[in-house]
Amino acid sequence: MAVKVRIPTPLQKLTANQSEVTVEALTIDELLTGLERQHPGIKERLCDEAGKLRRFVNIYVNEEDIRFLQGQETKLKAGDDISIIPAIAGGAAVVKKQVTLVFPQEQIKEPAVFTMAKRFDIMPNIRKARVTETVGEMTLELEGTEDNLKKGIAFLESRGIKVEPVTGESAR
Repeated sequence: MAVKVRIPTPLQKLTANQSEVTVEALTIDELLTGLERQHPGIKERLCDEAGKLRRFVNIYVNEEDIRFLQGQETKLKAGDDISIIPAIAGGAAVVKKQVTLVFPQEQIKEPAVFTMAKRFDIMPNIRKARVTETVGEMTLELEGTEDNLKKGIAFLESRGIKVEPVTGESAR
């Protein structure tokens, strides 16, 4: 079955500058193989020599990180929204920053972190989270350019999410 895949800007030179491509695949593994067949060289940017996703590459299916699904064995179906979000390399220096987010109740079920990551080329890594119907707290390590991190944090704050830097011992 054919699925559409959003290609991040740094990889679009491998897809003839296409920001979205269609691939025949039933799983993420098949998607990666199909991408390589259609766009030689792209898989080595996404996977290591053993064919496993590189640690700095995130793939989302319908706004869910495949690391929290079935990884590369995650099954795909028609209409799935697939996004590849790698860490930024080259150009501006990549920095890491740990922050704690406190979500207002109306934002708990919204994909604010996913939207921030996608919109501002930021790679979030969840360090700790506590989410219920009434409480949303999350500690993230954010990786991206300093400018993109500032924009991403401003985006979260504009949605009423409290963002506090993690410092000292609590950053471990």
